Amino acid sequence: MLFYKCKPLVNDNISNDGAPTTELDPPLTYVDLQRDSLGYAIKRAQVRSYEVLFRVLGPDSLTPGRMTALSIVATQQGINQTVLAEMLGITRAGVVKVIDSLESLGYVERQAIPEDRRSYALAVTPAGYAELSRLNTLTRGYEKMIASKLTADERRLLMTLLDKVATD
Repeated sequence: MLFYKCKPLVNDNISNDGAPTTELDPPLTYVDLQRDSLGYAIKRAQVRSYEVLFRVLGPDSLTPGRMTALSIVATQQGINQTVLAEMLGITRAGVVKVIDSLESLGYVERQAIPEDRRSYALAVTPAGYAELSRLNTLTRGYEKMIASKLTADERRLLMTLLDKVATD
């Protein structure tokens, strides 16, 4: 582990007579990002979990965001893009790109809503259900891999704590 020596910062205050002061600020307290940063720990866990995910799913698989979108559409047939964007926490423009991608793969289709000509209901296609089934099988193995050092209770607790961190 590298340790860096830092000089205390010099005050750039001006004294009453107009001359700069030479007093030193109290030593700064630095955060050890490798040991004391929750954000860094979460990022490290995310990087590792994504490495494992793409190793399990393969490099050409859907991204986690697209997988989530496909799963939401499958469990909420007829959802529109506005509601999907809200559920994913992305903009309407962002969700259009996600749906365009899933539609080009043949996993989702947009269906006209007769009473709202500006909106589309989203539906998963048979190919989309087949992909979800394949992904479900693979992600079960993935989940076991990333939680292999945790007990079932620790996994539940971690999920609860991460939800607290992620919620406004």
